[in-house]
Amino acid sequence: MLDICFFVLGIAGVGLLLYFLFELHYFFRSLLCVILSRLFKKRVHILDETCITGLCMSNDIDYLMDHMNNARYIRELDFAKIDFHQRTNLYKAAIDKGGSMFVGATTIRYRRFIKVFTRYHIRTKIIYWDNQNIYLEHQFVTKGEFVNTIALCRIRLVNIDVEELMKELIQKLPKGVDPEAAMREKPPMPLELEKWIESNQISSERLRESNNVDNCQEASKV
Repeated sequence: MLDICFFVLGIAGVGLLLYFLFELHYFFRSLLCVILSRLFKKRVHILDETCITGLCMSNDIDYLMDHMNNARYIRELDFAKIDFHQRTNLYKAAIDKGGSMFVGATTIRYRRFIKVFTRYHIRTKIIYWDNQNIYLEHQFVTKGEFVNTIALCRIRLVNIDVEELMKELIQKLPKGVDPEAAMREKPPMPLELEKWIESNQISSERLRESNNVDNCQEASKV
């Protein structure tokens, strides 16, 4: 009996240690998103919209104790991306070509709080792409189709020509998708995306100039 108690305590101790070393909820949720999108959700065309559902729980709220904290929105976008990448086959297509992908930039605008215990949906779609990046738009939508929060995200693809990849994915039709989807074309760049890209470029140039100045100052001290 004593051995069983020590065994149970050991398992609990290991679980507690892993909980503090890793955010287990995040990894379990990510795994669940992969399983659901692969096994239980239908594939969609690369230019179609995907949607996942969330619920603002007590561990999502901020210090005011009544609505989702700002950081949670960004984390929820990870799960929306996993769902989108799997259902559109974007991730597999990129890996099969010997490439990789990562988030290069994100901007988010909060329009209205998502109150605690409120159900919401995150809608994700591609709004533009160039030869190196894919730009996603995420919308947090609550009752009445109100868009509480909107985010833009730049997905940087490495060792891949994105124009070529997107052309292949547009023509590749998942089962049940209207054949006319293969004729869809690249959407025009939205004005807000154009300004955001310009803002990112200005920021990059400023930081490069700042680094050059710092390097010059360090060199002058030698």
